[in-house]
Amino acid sequence: MRSNSESPWGALIEAAPRLVERLRRTGCRRVRLVVDGEVVYWGLLVPSEAELEAHGRWPGMPRWTLQDWLLDTLRRFERGWTQAKTVEILAVGQERTERLARVFPKGVSTEEKGVFPSEERGPC
Repeated sequence: MRSNSESPWGALIEAAPRLVERLRRTGCRRVRLVVDGEVVYWGLLVPSEAELEAHGRWPGMPRWTLQDWLLDTLRRFERGWTQAKTVEILAVGQERTERLARVFPKGVSTEEKGVFPSEERGPC
């Protein structure tokens, strides 16, 4: 299946570089995926860049960046939830959960247009 910007997955895939920067800024190691209001993955572990480098040193293993990992993850979830209308990605910390991205059909909300909510930042 090929992603397009009309699907929430396509919009997230296009926004992957910004999502990676937000992941780095928050410093959170887990993300929660919510599809159409239902949690589909509670605490997906985000690998560190050092872990990705170590993984790539094993024979036959791909050398991935954090963005490569995120793109692969989004594409796998896209295959499982092809009819998704709304997708949220939350950074999960010990004391706080922060929205990294929320994608929804056009016309649903005029306040939150686009992939990212307000640029409010803070530790997870």
